[in-house]
Amino acid sequence: MAARRARARVTWAWMFGLAACGGDPAATTEGATTTEATGGDPSTTGTGGQPTTTEAAPTSGSSPGTGSETGTTTTTETTPGTSEPTTETSTTGEPGPELGPPVLRINVGGPAVGEFLADDGPESPYRASPDTQIFAADAVVAGPSVPAEVPLEVLATGRVEPPELLGGTGQLRYSVPVEPGTYQLRLHFSGPSQGPGTRLAQLWIDGATVGEPIDVSALTAGDASGTVTVEITADAWLDVELVRVPGSEMPLLSALELFGDGGLRDGPAGTVRHITPAGGGSGDSVDDAAGLGQLPALIAASAPGDEVWIHAGEYETGGEIFIGSGGTAEAPIVVRGVGADWHSPGRPRFVGTRANPWTAEGAVGGTVFRLNAGADHLQFVNLAFADQGNGCWRVAQPIAGLRLDNIVATNVHRLLEDFVGGDETDATITGLVMKDVSVRGYARAVARLQYQTHEVLLEDVFGDSEAQPFESFSTGVTLDQAAHHVTLRRSVMLNHQQVDVEGYWNADGFSTERDNHAIRFEDTFAAGNTDGGYDLKSTDTTLVRAVAVDNKRNFRLWGQIAMEGCVGLDPHKRGGSGTQAQVHGNPQGVFTVTDSRFVDDDPATIVFDLDDDAAGTIVGGCVEHHPEATYQTVEPAASLMLTDVADGC
Repeated sequence: MAARRARARVTWAWMFGLAACGGDPAATTEGATTTEATGGDPSTTGTGGQPTTTEAAPTSGSSPGTGSETGTTTTTETTPGTSEPTTETSTTGEPGPELGPPVLRINVGGPAVGEFLADDGPESPYRASPDTQIFAADAVVAGPSVPAEVPLEVLATGRVEPPELLGGTGQLRYSVPVEPGTYQLRLHFSGPSQGPGTRLAQLWIDGATVGEPIDVSALTAGDASGTVTVEITADAWLDVELVRVPGSEMPLLSALELFGDGGLRDGPAGTVRHITPAGGGSGDSVDDAAGLGQLPALIAASAPGDEVWIHAGEYETGGEIFIGSGGTAEAPIVVRGVGADWHSPGRPRFVGTRANPWTAEGAVGGTVFRLNAGADHLQFVNLAFADQGNGCWRVAQPIAGLRLDNIVATNVHRLLEDFVGGDETDATITGLVMKDVSVRGYARAVARLQYQTHEVLLEDVFGDSEAQPFESFSTGVTLDQAAHHVTLRRSVMLNHQQVDVEGYWNADGFSTERDNHAIRFEDTFAAGNTDGGYDLKSTDTTLVRAVAVDNKRNFRLWGQIAMEGCVGLDPHKRGGSGTQAQVHGNPQGVFTVTDSRFVDDDPATIVFDLDDDAAGTIVGGCVEHHPEATYQTVEPAASLMLTDVADGC
């Protein structure tokens, strides 16, 4: 469903024009995919000023940017007769938009200071990015754009993504339930600044971009803090995202303020039902809370738009929880983890029976939620899992409109398993969104998607297998059978390793199979894998600014693949058979690589290694390699064409 776009007025409270950004920022597409059933033509989205084919937003019934309910979407205000966004660039002392009464203040990464709420704990009622770390500024200097009433203490800390995520994601998100109305959003940034254009951040509100990318490095010139004010019109949810422009550094957000005539909402429009660790009642209130095993009955009793709140605490899981009912595309049913309420920090934690520490001979553990036919348009928000088996969620029959949002898992077999149950032959998922998901320690995958699963968006999904062993091997995201129309955006997959076995060592960051098609990777990152960073057999597959580092073969290409602006660094063969290569063309592989960069100083690396009948075309970009390394190995039936590839990067 196309996102409804409201109007937003942006005031960049700084002294530098947008021309200081140092070039056109790379564009980011808004949504995931459109199925053939919609009959819509693919749209085109510019990348570095050049058009590239992409797909439209998923039709799963919610904007990719919203935390639970369909909320605000915004665009910048435009000048009549032009498509260029209108922004107001004010010099010091010139007013921005008039501020309404204060609604919410957050000291990002810091303790409570005056009216600024604390955001220095592992959980936050509004922070929806599970993998962030706190930074402390070396010195605090308020720049000329910072309002005088802002305490210096809130500028001393902030949040940024940890180093292992900087290769691909670059995103910080807050999701706030508000009353509909007009609001002003003030964002306070810290230095240091390495010069204009080095910290570029695109502001997104509920899945829609607002204005041009913010040059935070220009705003914080001289290592002083700086402030940006944005005026928006909000509906039920204000979803604020700062996304690092590829090639730049993360913005250092120190504080967030919201002003306006509206206010925070205390609950959804529909009914709320409650679950607590010790519950056994009706679920109609916290005092009469239900237990976790009653979740299917609470969902079945809910109307579209209702929510089930699972309150913070530890929940021991044993058997599967079978769910067979849900909401509608227009009004999903939300299963939300909360503290005392959704304004209180807290995240329920489901603990299973998987061996911890994990060994290949240990107990695998079980499934938590099993989704059967009828479990349509369910959203699971702000949940944590530990020591679970083959699927914190297992989809066993066809369903539609599943969303997993702000999820944390440690030591699991798979987070999401798509596999039939009983005598069923199909478990297709139509319309899947996984957003702001972090999985650390798994033996098989973050997600396996198969059958005819389609209209999929995996955005800001992080997986680190931590080299967990198993009788087979792990892959971060596995697309199998005929899954199609899948977009993976700003997702990172690390350390999938199969070691000490005879013959070939498998384990990939991302993998697709022959019958997968219409697959798109945007700003993704794969590293530390004993086989491919990307092992792709699919057709109609596009990689835009994909990065692969420290894999045996950074890019293994078997299907019909187009790569644009990608990067391969330092391939590393850890053992087993096979070559160490930047780009490995496999049988039936037909691929084009445009304006990409491959850098390595190991003499054992083959830059372009083509087997059997693979056909590769390399246009532009550059290669930097050890003088004794092999530039290309092309078998007799294979072909490789290189045009304008620079020697040295």
